Amino acid sequence: MVLIKKYLIIFLVLITIIAHGEVKSYNLTNETNVKLFLMDFMSREYKLTTGKELKSERKVLLAESILIASKEFNISPLLIASIIDIETNFRNVIGKYGEIGYMQIRTETAKYIIEMYIETFRRYNYDNLDLNWIKSRLLYDPKYNILVGTAYLDYLEELHGDITHAISWYNGGGNSYYLEKVVFKIAQMTIEYPII
Repeated sequence: MVLIKKYLIIFLVLITIIAHGEVKSYNLTNETNVKLFLMDFMSREYKLTTGKELKSERKVLLAESILIASKEFNISPLLIASIIDIETNFRNVIGKYGEIGYMQIRTETAKYIIEMYIETFRRYNYDNLDLNWIKSRLLYDPKYNILVGTAYLDYLEELHGDITHAISWYNGGGNSYYLEKVVFKIAQMTIEYPII
């Protein structure tokens, strides 16, 4: 049983790595497919959690924000979407330890990440380092929240040497449990939406 679980985890990690690498090659037609997939995926996951429909304009904004962050930091949009789904099920919430928004980023962490990637955030006019401004922006600006969360994932990848370790550390634990959840979510997406 342990051996089967080990092989399953290896398989799922490989799928994650493949999904991570795919971001480099998608063209406009494929980007349209990815955007449509993301909107469909978000709708389903949000409705499963809340019993309500996710508003159309919110779906478009989230999908576009995920694609912008994906291109900016060269991280798969499927990976970003799976983290958002695991963290908040596409709900804009404040966590019990002060994590904010879709990607559940703490204000102090956001400030540190913005300082590390100041030129990137300056291009989007997001270079304000005031903690109150950051806190408000994390909650009320999905594009900002997703850019910061994706930059944090990029930072963790640089810090820990690969994307699998970065995913493990995203939620603060550095353990395989979070990685397994993310990898499973990506595998679920690629099985349900094979055109991606």
